[in-house]
Amino acid sequence: ITGIRLTTLELGGIGHFSEFNNGTSKVKTKAINFSYASLGFPIKQRAAVCFGISPYSNVGYNLKTEIEQVGIGTVTSNYTGEGGINKVFFGVGINPFKKLITNFYRSAYRDTLLKTHQVKKYKRVKFAKQLLSDLSIGGRADYLFGSILHTSSVVYPGSIYYYNTRRYRGVNYNDITAGFGLQTSFNIDSVGKRELRKKVRIGIGYYMSVPNTIKVKNSYMAYNYSLNSFGDEIPKDTFIYVVDQASSIRLPLEQGIGLSFKKGEVLTMAVDASYTNWKQFRYLDKINDLKNSYRVSFGLNFVPNKYAAGTGAYIRRVQYRLGAFYNTGFLELKNTSINNYAVTVGFGLPVGLYRQFSVVNLSAQFGKMGSINNKLIEEKYVRIIVGFTFNDKWFTKFRYD
Repeated sequence: ITGIRLTTLELGGIGHFSEFNNGTSKVKTKAINFSYASLGFPIKQRAAVCFGISPYSNVGYNLKTEIEQVGIGTVTSNYTGEGGINKVFFGVGINPFKKLITNFYRSAYRDTLLKTHQVKKYKRVKFAKQLLSDLSIGGRADYLFGSILHTSSVVYPGSIYYYNTRRYRGVNYNDITAGFGLQTSFNIDSVGKRELRKKVRIGIGYYMSVPNTIKVKNSYMAYNYSLNSFGDEIPKDTFIYVVDQASSIRLPLEQGIGLSFKKGEVLTMAVDASYTNWKQFRYLDKINDLKNSYRVSFGLNFVPNKYAAGTGAYIRRVQYRLGAFYNTGFLELKNTSINNYAVTVGFGLPVGLYRQFSVVNLSAQFGKMGSINNKLIEEKYVRIIVGFTFNDKWFTKFRYD
C-alpha cells in the first residue's frame, strides 16, 4: 500500500448467480451482497495505512434426502446452514529505503564509477540500490466476528415408533489474526544498447497469512421430538445441551508470490501463485481430512492513454481488463477433486476530472466448481462485480497570505 499517493476510498458489491447440477436435476440460485469497503491514505512519503471491512466467509445451504427403510418407511434428512464471518482489517506499509536510489544518483561514488568506466559495477550497484529503494514491507491485523449455525434433522413421518431428532451447532467468532508481506520492483530502461521508448517495470512480491489459532464459542444442542396432527413439534427429551463452550479454530498457513510486468502507463500484467496448508486446519480442535490447495491467477490491464484530453479522450482513458484463475480446492470427495476455475472480463470507467483518477469498476466472472462425476454436484456461476474507487487529496493544510 506504500504506492498510495492520494487518499483512496473503495466500495464494492457483488451479484452471484449459480446453477447447481447433480446430473439428473438442476437448481438455480442468486444472491446480491456487499463485497468490501476500504480507505487508505499516505503518511509522509515513506508509509501508508488502510482499513476497511469485507466478508471473510459465508455459509448458505439447504439439503433434503429421502430414503425408504424396510420396516420403518420413509426417512427424511434435512441439513441447513446459515450465517457468516466478517473481517475488519487494518494495514500499514512502509518504504524504509525510499531515497536510497536518489542519493546514489547524487553521490560522488556514482560519478567515480562512470568516470572510471566501471559500467558493469555501476549497473550492479544501481540495480541493488533500486531494489532496496522500492522495497515495501507491510503488515495487517484482521478482526474476525460473526456466527455460523448448522442444523440437521432426521424425520420418520410414517412411523409412530421412532422419535424424530434435531441437532443445532452454532459457532460465534470473535478474535484477531494477522499477516504480512513485502514487495519490490526494478526498471528496465534498455535492451542491449537500445533504449526503450517506454520504460518497463518488473515487480516481485510475497505474502503470508499467519497460521494462528482463534478463539470461538461453541454451542451444541440435540433433542428428540414428535409431530402432532398439525405438524407442530412436541419436544420429548434433550440429550445434549452445551452453551458458549470455549473452543478454538486453527487457521491454515497461506503464502503466495507474485510477479508483475508494467510497460509505461499503458499495459500491466500480473501472475500470482499461492499455497494453503489445509492439513494444518483444525475446526473445534478436530483433525480434518482436507487436502492442501494451490491457486494460480493471471490478470491484464490495458489503457490506451491514461492522461488523454480533448475530443474522444474518454474512450482512450477507459481501462480494459482480463483475468483468469484456477484453484485445486481443499476437498476431495469420492476420489474427485472439487476444483474451481473462472475467467473475468471488466472495465475501469474514469469519473470526474482526469487528474483525480476516480474509477467505476465493472466486471463479470464466469466459472465452474465441482463435478457431476461420481454423483457429485457441479456449480456453474456468474458473478457481476461493481466497485467504486475515489481518489483525492485529504488532510491538506491550507495556507492563507
